[in-house]
Amino acid sequence: MIPMYQGAVFFDADGTLIDGPSGIIAPTEKTKEAIVRLRERNILTVLATGRSKCYVLPSLLLFDCYITANGARSEANGTVIHNQVLAPEALRTLVAYLDAAGINSVLEEPDYCYCRDLSEEYFQGMMQKYAFPIDRFLPLQSLEGLRINKLMVTYDRMDKRDRFMRDFGDRYDITDQPGNQACDVGQRGVSKGLGVQKVLEHFQIPKENAYAFGDADNDYEMFRAVGTGIAMGRHTPKLGQVSRMVTGTVQQEGIATALKELHLI
Repeated sequence: MIPMYQGAVFFDADGTLIDGPSGIIAPTEKTKEAIVRLRERNILTVLATGRSKCYVLPSLLLFDCYITANGARSEANGTVIHNQVLAPEALRTLVAYLDAAGINSVLEEPDYCYCRDLSEEYFQGMMQKYAFPIDRFLPLQSLEGLRINKLMVTYDRMDKRDRFMRDFGDRYDITDQPGNQACDVGQRGVSKGLGVQKVLEHFQIPKENAYAFGDADNDYEMFRAVGTGIAMGRHTPKLGQVSRMVTGTVQQEGIATALKELHLI
């Protein structure tokens, strides 16, 4: 039997629950207390992250439900709600282009990620900045049998990124990662917004009873899929366009502050 909830709150990870560049790699005590209080009030708590399941940090395993890979996959209590994968032929074409262009690629599945060049400077920088678990990233040796939800690409020159956006921007959703020489690459129409819609449908929760916290462009469609989008104190201009409220930063306990102001806790 699917449990019934009064509402739902969706939380982005990096820049919202945690802030790797500032050394905060676990939610604060006030944030964890707020999540517990939401659950006590029978409100569904959902992690909605660009990370694939395999590199969600243990400190973030606090939730009833998980949307991962920028909305390509969602699951609750061990049940997969939806799982979008790239078509094999499309994946081969995309990886061949990236290889020829000298752009490093990371192919993401729920259990492991496969990287073309594990030693690449900008990939290594992200590993350290965001505390990625190194044992979940393996060298990419073959595409055979892979069921990839999304890619992350890193590049050493902006002109490579610009050329990639020009050549593939009409076929994929390509989202810059703020502060990194990296992009997320997913299927057209697959976003955190899709993941939110699938979760709300699964639990029969009305959109107007759903809230979301985020900070970056990949949270844009998630905010459009809920009744109230709350932007963190540091957020992108694009996300600000669809935010109903702005709260403080991670360091300023923005999540707990906003939940209290909204009378959710």
